[in-house]
Amino acid sequence: MFNKVKGFMKEGSEEEFLIEKIDEKKLPAHIAIIMDGNGRWAEQRNLNRVDGHKRGADAARLITECSARIGIKHLTFFAFSTENWKRPIREVNALMDMLYNNLVLEKKLLEDNKIKFNVLGDIKRLPKKLKKKLMETEEFSRDYSNMQINIALNYGSRMEIIQAIKRIVDSNISSSRINEKLFEKYLYTYKIPDPDLLIRTSGELRISNFLLYQIAYSELYFTEVFWPDFGIKEFFKAIIEFQSRKRRLGGL
Repeated sequence: MFNKVKGFMKEGSEEEFLIEKIDEKKLPAHIAIIMDGNGRWAEQRNLNRVDGHKRGADAARLITECSARIGIKHLTFFAFSTENWKRPIREVNALMDMLYNNLVLEKKLLEDNKIKFNVLGDIKRLPKKLKKKLMETEEFSRDYSNMQINIALNYGSRMEIIQAIKRIVDSNISSSRINEKLFEKYLYTYKIPDPDLLIRTSGELRISNFLLYQIAYSELYFTEVFWPDFGIKEFFKAIIEFQSRKRRLGGL
């Protein structure tokens, strides 16, 4: 299986050394990533913050293809939160344009790797052109089964939970019927397994309103590396660390 990813790596590189330490039978089924540090990466290099987001998109593309090749089944990126609307309008608009352009450019990536595309979040507030392209991308990739990539856009976990409660109330469901299995049907992540591993880049040690319900038993991995510099080597390090932990899931 791992032969598919060796074309990404230089012979004798650290990446080649690290992949030999990964147990392909114990891969996390679902990895969620908070892609943090694009702006600070750019500022350290006297670049525009949008340049940092562009480099961050390159990193997301690389990790997506690498994940598909090694056998990760679900990959979720936190791309734009409900709180990110507070950013300068120029940066927000640039992000929306970049998201649209990436959807156009990455169609071949999804096709070649048979990756199903899925959106998590309330897309009603997004630009009309972007909403249309998101739905088109979901539609053309819906039958792909090698991997599923989830993009969290205008996503906030508290909002998700409140919306789920409202929908349950509106459905006139008796409180005696409410349990975890029923509640999960009303979340954006319905039918998606909970993340085994949550990665956050840039040295920040917080969750930032991301998948709060779903990460109850996820392994958390924090790295000082800014997202644009998070390449295959850093990705393999996170997986190796995950595989070194004993997951008790509340048991002994």
